[in-house]
Amino acid sequence: MPSGNAPTVRQRRIGSALRKARDQHNLTVATVARRFGRSQGWLSMVENGLQVIAPEELADLLDFYEVEDGPLRESLLHLATHKPGSWKRTFEYRISAAALDLASLEEDAAEIRTFQPNIIPGLLQVPAYAWKLMAVSPARNSLTARTLVEFRMSRQRVLSRPNPPHYAPIIAETVLGNQVGGDPAILRTQLRRLAEVARLEHVDLRILPSTASEYLSLITPCHLISLRPPGRLTVTVGDYYDKSIFVEDEDEVASHQEIFGLLLSATLSRTASIELIDEIASKS
Repeated sequence: MPSGNAPTVRQRRIGSALRKARDQHNLTVATVARRFGRSQGWLSMVENGLQVIAPEELADLLDFYEVEDGPLRESLLHLATHKPGSWKRTFEYRISAAALDLASLEEDAAEIRTFQPNIIPGLLQVPAYAWKLMAVSPARNSLTARTLVEFRMSRQRVLSRPNPPHYAPIIAETVLGNQVGGDPAILRTQLRRLAEVARLEHVDLRILPSTASEYLSLITPCHLISLRPPGRLTVTVGDYYDKSIFVEDEDEVASHQEIFGLLLSATLSRTASIELIDEIASKS
């Protein structure tokens, strides 16, 4: 459902870090709120990601909790200071809040790791490929599908901007032979796009070979997005047909990172992955 609400992942991530810091000092919400001349309701809303906090107030709270200079503090202040780019104004009221959240995370990312067992990842799709995926849903009309394709293409600019994030997609080998819309021309164009992007210095595209298909059961399609500046803040985004699930719990995210490492250990090397894409593209 389209939404005009601002992305909230950054607020939730800031809030959870503040709550954890408060708990480590065995302080109550009432004590901290009184110290800062704020209501308990305000602090509670901040900790639950329901209230935007000004960078200056965040810095004061971090000082109070003795969060020293370092990756965690830098990442939190970056989230509080950074504003979403022009894509938000363009797609506000036209795209779901979850989709805007995902774009917001990608824009703030130092690293994006993606696992896709069924399709080419969205950041690598060519327009015709994305259109076939969007238009097949009986719940979408052509206008909605066009908006979603346009939004997906706009997200891809994150890979070509100055100082782009490190991008590490893992794609199942079978995906390279899957024709969308029954059109081999779309697949050829898509494979050439993959081969082109895979050669970029900041991209480490890996193919999970069919001989390692047992690894496909480890995790559903997902993204692991580590926020900049490079630090300790990583969010998992689970991909589902009609929604995205954001996981911010540190233990769960750590588990997902471990699983991604196992998947990576079973993939072809970067060079071998590119060679396989080139080989299949030449035959398509």
